[in-house]
Parts: sequence; structure tokens; C-alpha cells
Amino acid sequence: MAMSSDNRRILWVRAGGRCTLCKSYLLHGELTGFEVPVGEGAHIVGQAQAERSPRGMSELPLDRRDTPENVLLACANCHNEIDKAKVAEVVTAQMLQERKAAHEAEIRHQTGLTADRRTTVLRMFGAIRGAMMRVDATDAATAVLQSSDRFPLFPASYDQQGLELDLCRIPGEESPTNGYYASAARIIDTFVGGRVADGVEQGHLTHLSVFAIARLPLLVYLGWSLDDGIDTDVYQRHRSTGKWQWPTAEDITTFTVEATVAGAADAAEAVLITNLSGTTTPPQLPEAFLGLPAFTVTPTGQQSHEDVIAHPASVVEFRTAVRRFFSELEASRPSVATLHVFGALPVSAAVSLGQTLKARDLRPKVVLYDLTPTGYQHALEI
Repeated sequence: MAMSSDNRRILWVRAGGRCTLCKSYLLHGELTGFEVPVGEGAHIVGQAQAERSPRGMSELPLDRRDTPENVLLACANCHNEIDKAKVAEVVTAQMLQERKAAHEAEIRHQTGLTADRRTTVLRMFGAIRGAMMRVDATDAATAVLQSSDRFPLFPASYDQQGLELDLCRIPGEESPTNGYYASAARIIDTFVGGRVADGVEQGHLTHLSVFAIARLPLLVYLGWSLDDGIDTDVYQRHRSTGKWQWPTAEDITTFTVEATVAGAADAAEAVLITNLSGTTTPPQLPEAFLGLPAFTVTPTGQQSHEDVIAHPASVVEFRTAVRRFFSELEASRPSVATLHVFGALPVSAAVSLGQTLKARDLRPKVVLYDLTPTGYQHALEI
């Protein structure tokens, strides 16, 4: 008994034309390069009830052994290897059944993703305290696949690497000055206004997945530079796992903004301290800011720490808290024209802060500061 033509068709469709075991594409002849089917149906439980039939000694009825449920699509090499007696104790029927189920489920999932579930990966990396920090493309792709219902898109126009924004070559990072931040900001402006804008205009960039490592003001500036009309997911490397995909934690962190220094009622300037991944108190600020009205954003009911944001919904909560703060600031202190921002933020919160600022009408003006070995330093204005 052999597989019917209908069952062979079912087998090929379920497997997506790829070897269930090594994932080789089975419609390409290695010798000629012609488009020819080179896949084979490999039985999980052997076709015959016999000792010499690979995995054939089974209670599975003979009339069910030539069905798509008991046959996996394989390349000739894998088919030949799994049928050798030498590997019989390792390559069991159960193992092959599990591999077949996982492969066919993955094929069905991936081919079910429509165009609107694509996401273009944007990786920005730079130096931090002299160390060159980069985000590997494979790590980014894995994070997208495991943490979202999207799949990473690497268009050929982006050299198969997605969007790469490299700030590592800018001199002066170890003792950053306004010149360093200004140079980085110009590179971000050119990149976003060129490659990102071109992708949006051409229609192949409809969603972004952002992975970034850089000094905090540049993370905020990146968020502010992006078109607020592009749906964006922001990822970060988690200290608890060392990975970029979101942990499985179910706790959602919320955030509170409180006034920590009253200051003058008609002050033209104010301070916002972001104590999420670290802690800064008003006395630690440069002397010129000590008398200004000061507000501090903290995680509600917990101490600041590097993994304070361990769920994408926590990013949404942070943006909500920031929007509420700006609305209340404008209502209660209309005289404030400049807001000075200090503190420590995880990557996702820093980029999201920039996105929140972009969505506003830029009142008050926001000035970003960076913590350097000599203390807080003016970095960028938005």
C-alpha cells in the first residue's frame, strides 16, 4: 500500500515544502538548480510490521501507516539517516511525531501571518562609557517572534538587516559634550528622514520594532524623531534573562508622578526626575535647578530597578502617566515654559518618552540631561 495522490498533496502542504527535520527547501535541485520536487515521504512508524522496518514494531494498524499523520516530509539525507538501524534508539517514533507536529504547526502559523503583521526591525546602537554596544539581528528577530504576533521583515532594500542606525563611530562619547549629542542627533535625523521615511512612503514599512542601546538622551531623541503615525513596539534587554524577548511575568507596573519640590507658583522652569531604573533625588541635581518646582515619576508601590518594566503593558502605563503629568502641568502651572528632565529609564521607557513628547505640541520645551562621570550634563533640547 502506498500514499494516495491526495495524501501526498496534504503532506506537502502541511510541511510547507520543507524538510520536517532540517528545514531544507524541497523544490530546488542542488545539481541543476532546476525547480524540481526533491522531498520524500518518511514513515514515522514503519510501513511494515517487521523487525527490519524502521520503527515498524508498533500497534499502529497497517491501514493507518500510509496516512499523512504517520508520514513526514523529509529530504533524502534525513530520510536515509532516520531509517538506519544504528540510530533506532535515538530516533524514536515519538520523537519524530513531536517534530512533525511542531514543524507543521509552525508552517501553519507563519503562512497565516498576513502582510499587516509584518514588522520592520530598527536597531540603534552606540557606545556607552567607551564600550561598543550592539544588538544582534538574530536576537531581535527571535524577540519579535517570541514576544508578539508579528514576524520580522528584513527587506532587500535594507541589506537583509532591517534598519541599522550605528552611532558607535561618533567621537567623544566617553566624556560627552553638547557636540557629541548634536552629532548623534543629526545622524538620527538623517536616518529617520531618509531610510525610515522612504520605507513609509514606499509602503513596505507599516510597523516598527525598535531595539536600541545608546545614551539615554539619544534613546528619547530617537522616539521623538520617529513618525508618531507609525505603530511601534519597543524592546529592551532584560537583566533577569539577558534576552530581548519580554519575560513571561504577568505583573503590570504602573507609575506615579508626585511633586517633590514646590518651588515658586509662577516659575518659568520646572524639573522632571524619572526614577525607574535608578534613583536621583533633588539635592543631587546641578545647583542651578535646586529651587525649581520638581516632580518625580516612580513605579507605584515598589523600588526603582533595572527590570521595572517586564511587560509591554507596563510601557503603555508609563506613557499614560507621562501624558497625564503634562496635562496636569499645563493646567496647574501654565507659566512653565521649559522642563528639565533628569534620571534613569529603561530603554523601552526612554524611547516611549520621546514618542509621547512627539505627540504633543512641544509646550513646554523639554531639555534632556545625561549622567556623566562629572555629574549631570546638558545633552539635547526638544
